[in-house]
Amino acid sequence: MMIRYWILVLGYGGVAAAAEPLPLTTSYWKDASFQKSFNGSYRIEARIEPSVSTEVRGLLVEVQALMEKGDRKSALAKVKGSSLTAKSAALRFNLGNLYFEEGEMEEAIEAYESAIKDYPSFRRAHRNLAMAQVRMEELDKALEHLIEAMRLGDSDGATYGLLGYCRLQRGEWASALQAYRMAQLTEPDTAEWKAGVAQCLQHLDAREEAVVLLDEVIRQRPEVASYPSLQASILMELNRQEDAVKTLELPRRLALLDGDGLLLLADLHLRGSRGDDARLIVDEAFDAETKPTASRVISVIASAMALKEWELAEKLLEKAKPAEGEVPRELRLAEARLKIDSAKAPEEGAEELVALLKEDPTDGVVLMSLGKYEKSSGKPGQAELYFERATAVEESAVDAWVALARLKVEDSRFGAALKAVDRALALRPGGDLQTYRDSLEKLVDAAQ
Repeated sequence: MMIRYWILVLGYGGVAAAAEPLPLTTSYWKDASFQKSFNGSYRIEARIEPSVSTEVRGLLVEVQALMEKGDRKSALAKVKGSSLTAKSAALRFNLGNLYFEEGEMEEAIEAYESAIKDYPSFRRAHRNLAMAQVRMEELDKALEHLIEAMRLGDSDGATYGLLGYCRLQRGEWASALQAYRMAQLTEPDTAEWKAGVAQCLQHLDAREEAVVLLDEVIRQRPEVASYPSLQASILMELNRQEDAVKTLELPRRLALLDGDGLLLLADLHLRGSRGDDARLIVDEAFDAETKPTASRVISVIASAMALKEWELAEKLLEKAKPAEGEVPRELRLAEARLKIDSAKAPEEGAEELVALLKEDPTDGVVLMSLGKYEKSSGKPGQAELYFERATAVEESAVDAWVALARLKVEDSRFGAALKAVDRALALRPGGDLQTYRDSLEKLVDAAQ
């Protein structure tokens, strides 16, 4: 999904955007709890799975002997080369397991799917197919097979944990939390499940609890820099900026932070009025082996612009631009806003916004940016047209209705302003918007 830059458009710099859901660490697949769960899938469960002939059972015993010696390649060759494999769902399932352990996920998926085709209620095949699909980032497909495995009676911690992971990546925070909690019943020490719970708590407004839980995760996995980065982002949401700095400084000194983690630390120093430190760390971030993502760059640009650190914002833009090829749309938008807000080249910035709008007439962020520009240029009528167009775009509708309300208030059209606020409240009830509405209603009453 394309990155949306509401921070830039509205000029907010004091609130950190919630961290993106973390991917599973590569160490999870080597973790003892996962290995125990996966290796257990080699055992036959005759009550719910395909029966095996005497010949097939004999072959499986031979394969198990090779596995005990650590000779997976010979085990794989034996199963692949047997004429029995094409006729046995159980053997094709074991073939999938062997491919999985060799890291050949596409072949593993094909083998599991073949086993399920012959025996649709093959519980372990559904579960292991989902595991392979998670490894391949085919999360929607994995979710289907995890649910089917559970319907067939699977209650393994790894199954619940991966279900939570798939739900988390879809932004289904409450469902993900429930699945992670179930995973913790049998795998309470798995760091990935604890981190998953923390991410869910972050989005369910239980941030203090998330921070405490991440303390445990960081102690357990100090070498994984994504965990302190996640904790720092939550601390930022809690306005505990200095605690967030402390969280990131140690992994920085140990050279564990990637480009995103370093830019997050730069953002924190920037908000703490330590511009020189921020500039130094920006250089470190772009020198890191894993470069910063566009979303993190844009977040720091937003902070820099909010603090009128124009040179730093320009520096970030230049470093983020590709050496060759087209500049990504999100960076073009950021540059246009920078030219306008810094007053260095507002007309140029507006021209770029118009060009972006021609490429995508339904881009609510660009429509809002143009409306703000026209309003600041003393053209409220033109601004109103852009804001009205932005109300038809889901992502910008609330902000557009509020912008329209403010325009109408400035023109003493209080009744029309109240209607606009009500449209915004219908989409986003409560909060500061309700307070604004209450104040506006008093103005309407006074004007009558």
